[in-house]
Amino acid sequence: MKVVFRGDKTADVSAIQSVSVSKASKRIEVSVKYKTGKTGKQKVSYLAYPCLRYSRHHLPELAKKFVKELEFLAKAPDIPIEQVVELTAWWNGHLQVKMNTDSHASVRGFALLCRDWPLGQKPSDEDLKFRTGFKAAEIKRIASTGVYKQSVEEVMLEAYDTPEFKWWLRDYGRNIIPKFGKRMRLSEDTATELIYFLAEQHDVDLGNLKSSSALFEPERTIGSGRQSVYLYYYQWDRESAESKGEKVWKCKIGKAAERRLQARLKEQATDPEKFKLGLHIQTDRPKEIEDTIHDVLTERGRHIDKSLRKEWFLTSPSEVEEIYEFIGESS
Repeated sequence: MKVVFRGDKTADVSAIQSVSVSKASKRIEVSVKYKTGKTGKQKVSYLAYPCLRYSRHHLPELAKKFVKELEFLAKAPDIPIEQVVELTAWWNGHLQVKMNTDSHASVRGFALLCRDWPLGQKPSDEDLKFRTGFKAAEIKRIASTGVYKQSVEEVMLEAYDTPEFKWWLRDYGRNIIPKFGKRMRLSEDTATELIYFLAEQHDVDLGNLKSSSALFEPERTIGSGRQSVYLYYYQWDRESAESKGEKVWKCKIGKAAERRLQARLKEQATDPEKFKLGLHIQTDRPKEIEDTIHDVLTERGRHIDKSLRKEWFLTSPSEVEEIYEFIGESS
């Protein structure tokens, strides 16, 4: 499926005749029939969609969304570019777009794509070329322009209010500047300038991004093994929940090799003084244990399904320990 941007106004999708979507156990398959009679297929990959690991929960809803979006394109040959770059189908790789390097709307679309890419991953030149039509040299040139910098500022300010921005900082952790720069294809100086500009707009003090040599002692350690599944939270979230009589609050559940646990936590702790390692599970099966705990909490409706927070849940150390004890190390 290909969309060609025409200037800064509309997108031409007149070649699309019909769209059908089918779902398998771990993927979504989209078939597009063009007026030439040819059929092209694209499949969702993990890199394209961050929640694919919860496929059995998300596939039905996601498939319906794709059908709605792509059928809309098939029936509307000329639609505003802004609507195209907001489509889930586009940044998931089901929609190939030919952008214009001189178009502000195209540059903004490129910024949106990079912003919404799965956390912790950097879109490759091939991924970006498929979704935008830009070659590596064009991407490098676009990312160095003032128009692109302005577009990044705009899409970031539009996406996050102050509480959301604080969440975004937590998602990235202490190495936010180099991570954000690589993700958005920005130089470190430009990324630093943008991060501090955004923080100023939200009245957030970034002084706590400075490195810390402190070790994070777990409140409780269970299990046995050479690797780790961990739960951490921020004290203010727990205090806020308990003041309302609630027994669960925002917690992140991740995994790490034992020798990398402290380094991982230091990368993620944006406020070390309020950062709490609530539970440390020692295990030799970190992926299986983490996945199962995530799935159980998702089934209970506890997944915080916002932005890129795939590992954040409304839970508590005691609840996660209870889940671990139930599933067992060898299950």
